[in-house]
Amino acid sequence: MKIDKLVIYGFGKHENRTIELGQQMVLFYGPNETGKTTVQQFIIQILFGFPARNQTQLRYEPKNGGKHGGQLYLTDPHYGKLVIERIKGKSAGDVTITFEDGQRGGDAELKQVLRNYDRASFEAIFSFSVHELQGLDQLSETELSRTLLASGTTGIDALTHLESQLEKQMAELFKKSGRKPLVNALAEELREMEKELKDYRQRAELYSPSIERLQAIRLRLQAIEDEETAKDQDLKKITKWQQAAPLFANELKLTSQLERVEINQFPAEGRRQMDRLVDQLTQTKADVEYISNQLNRLNNPDQVDSMESIENLLNRESDWHQLNVQLVQKQNEALDLTEEREELLSLLGLTEQQAMAVDVSLSQEEQLAERLKELDLEEENQRFNQRSLQEEKNNLARAEQNLAKFLAQEPNEKERLAAEEWPIVSAQLAEAKAASKFQKGNTEQDRVVKFALMGVGLVVASYGFIQATVLLIIIGLASMVVGLWLFLKARKADELPDNYSEVLKKYGGKEQEYETIAKKVTEFDLQLDALMNNVEASKKNVASYVSINSSSQTETAYQQLLREIGLSPTVRRTMAMELFGKLRKVHASSTRLLRINGEIEKLKAQQKEWVDKAQQACGKEIATEGLIASLRSELSIRKEKQEHWHKVKNERSNLQEKYDQLLALQKQLEKEQQTLLTYAQAEEVFDFYRLADEWEKKQEVERALELTQEQLQSIGNVELRPNWEPEDAQLAIEQVQVELNQLKAERNELLKEQAGKQQLTQMLVSDTSYEEKLQQFEEKKASFVDLAKQWSVNKAIVEAINQTMNELKEKKLPTVLANAQFYFGKLTNGAYQELAMNDEGYFKAKRHGGSYFPIAELSQATKEQAYLALRLSLAVSMKKSHPFPIIMDDAFVHFDRSRLQQMINLVKELQKEHQFIYFTCHEDMQQAWPTAQIIHLANTERSVHS
Repeated sequence: MKIDKLVIYGFGKHENRTIELGQQMVLFYGPNETGKTTVQQFIIQILFGFPARNQTQLRYEPKNGGKHGGQLYLTDPHYGKLVIERIKGKSAGDVTITFEDGQRGGDAELKQVLRNYDRASFEAIFSFSVHELQGLDQLSETELSRTLLASGTTGIDALTHLESQLEKQMAELFKKSGRKPLVNALAEELREMEKELKDYRQRAELYSPSIERLQAIRLRLQAIEDEETAKDQDLKKITKWQQAAPLFANELKLTSQLERVEINQFPAEGRRQMDRLVDQLTQTKADVEYISNQLNRLNNPDQVDSMESIENLLNRESDWHQLNVQLVQKQNEALDLTEEREELLSLLGLTEQQAMAVDVSLSQEEQLAERLKELDLEEENQRFNQRSLQEEKNNLARAEQNLAKFLAQEPNEKERLAAEEWPIVSAQLAEAKAASKFQKGNTEQDRVVKFALMGVGLVVASYGFIQATVLLIIIGLASMVVGLWLFLKARKADELPDNYSEVLKKYGGKEQEYETIAKKVTEFDLQLDALMNNVEASKKNVASYVSINSSSQTETAYQQLLREIGLSPTVRRTMAMELFGKLRKVHASSTRLLRINGEIEKLKAQQKEWVDKAQQACGKEIATEGLIASLRSELSIRKEKQEHWHKVKNERSNLQEKYDQLLALQKQLEKEQQTLLTYAQAEEVFDFYRLADEWEKKQEVERALELTQEQLQSIGNVELRPNWEPEDAQLAIEQVQVELNQLKAERNELLKEQAGKQQLTQMLVSDTSYEEKLQQFEEKKASFVDLAKQWSVNKAIVEAINQTMNELKEKKLPTVLANAQFYFGKLTNGAYQELAMNDEGYFKAKRHGGSYFPIAELSQATKEQAYLALRLSLAVSMKKSHPFPIIMDDAFVHFDRSRLQQMINLVKELQKEHQFIYFTCHEDMQQAWPTAQIIHLANTERSVHS
């Protein structure tokens, strides 16, 4: 089955779109959110129906409304070309299938075309995506083997899913050592209910004894209550006496203490006030003494010298540095000029006086340049004449040599004679050839006529003989006789004249040879004349160059000019201008050196003026090299002195102000202290503290007496027992407590027993829980039986599924696995040779070296290759029964370049028999699959793809 065309009415974001699928390999490309998954779901939902609204799959209804659905144009090997149309209608949509012969059908016919496959079965084999491959890395070995097994056998996926559901249900019903499963929990509940029913039966026999015991308990509880009341009264009396006895004794003691205290008044919080005043006076006196010492220690410093002149000099620091830099530059420049001048004089070999005596004016330089130019021109002319003379001599020698070589090739006398005769002979030969050609043409024509007459006569005579016609025979014989007569008459041709025959015999066929000889002689004569002319011309040129003589007047004028300038006439011409230039440099250096020395003297004078001002400002000698540093040092010292002077002055002012404040505070504190002493009637501080202690004791005794009296009032009237001691009261209280505790314990035991007996008797009289519990027991037992039956049925089904799966593994899996091994080997480029299942049902891969690896230990990409190999093998094995296209959604995204190329090569082989539809958002897949039909979804909005 091959999908030829998609016609989308409205599906998700796509509307009014037609896409042609022309090849066996179709690649839908587009970035995310361009609708690739929408197109994939369009194909599946048009084939198998729209999902119900309560399902998790999307229905992809048009976003802007409109018609929902579309058409698929298919080519089926059994049904031919057909069109499947599905639009919105009932839950799965209204479907119409149109066959090639025009017949129409609905869901029943579509199921036949789809070979009774539903969506789940189709997606389990022919449609898979990257999401299925991504989950392989998270699966355990068992889960991964199950997944690979399901991908390699059709139908086993559903059985595996059913088996997993049944095993889950069985685990929820019963586990051998579990507690939460339903059967285990019901069994435990039944055991507990049996124990409770047994207890109910035993309680029914205890009713009469319980009634008699309840009566006895009530009587004893009443007696215990009376005894406790009497004991509580005794205990209260003893406790009251025990509390009051020490209070009476304490009241008597405190009253006597108050009578002995004599002080009547004292300042409120007097001790705290006195402590504060004493501490403050002590601290104030110490601070006064400390500040007085500080004032005595500080002396008034001397006034600081002025810093204005130093600051003015430092503000002009850049001028000082610039002056020094200029002086150093000028000194260096003078030194360089002196060295340059000495070097030039050394090169010239002259003293300074000699060099300065030379005239280096521009007019002298111009005259010297003209004389040198004249000498150079004269020398160049002489060199040119010499070169020309030598060149002409060489040309003469070459011309004579060429002439000698050429004469050796001179034609002989025979060739020269043949060349001279050939113009006349060639004309005669042309005439002889023309005559011979004319005669030969006439002879050939006559011969043709004669043979034609004889032939025609022979034909006519033969025809007459065949037709038995005498006339034709006679005419034919007559023609033959005439032709024979003419032939015999002209059997000898006319001969040419003797001179033409001789010319043709001697020169015929030798025209090219004689032409070559004539041409050779003519060319030799022409070249000989040219060579002779060259030799004569070279001789004339040599004679003309020899006759040219040189003159020495220019050299004499040059030497005379050197004497006038002041240079030696023996100076070489090549050195004259350079020597003149160096002399001019000596003159320029001397002039510039005089100017620079004057500038140096001015800079030194300015430098001395700076030093004098700095020494006057600082009041001491200062070196020139460290003038600025000395100024800065002196300024820093004077600033420090000034700051110290201001600091001491401010400090003395602050100390004096603080000293005056402390003296005022001391007087105030002494005044407050005297006020406290006067109020307390004390002469000094020691007496004040003694009176403070007595006053505090009196206050404590008064508070204790007041408290004791309040406690006695709260206790009330007390029956005094003069013979008792506090220890006797405590012993009596302990004895009563022991008796009360014994009565309380006995009462608690009796109440607990009474409650149990009352509950038992009431339950036995009015409670129907025994019957209810018995009914619940029967209901639980029935539920237990039902669950046990359900578990047994599921167990039987699981066993049947296992048996079916084993049969599928033994019958169908080997064929699929054989192709899968071949595909797996190709995908891994021979790295793995075998993909097999062991006896325990786990997949293993055999590596090239013979080692086996569990499938779970392979890399993510290799697992995906095994999964794809099984999927493709299963799809290929079902080609005849279910010839569906294979739809993949970025199934190769995790592959590297090598794995991707192997996968593409395998799909290229399979696409001859299967249609592949691949969806991807990766642009590299377009270059990796150049032979595929690439459909750019981003460029097909509301358009027709062709």
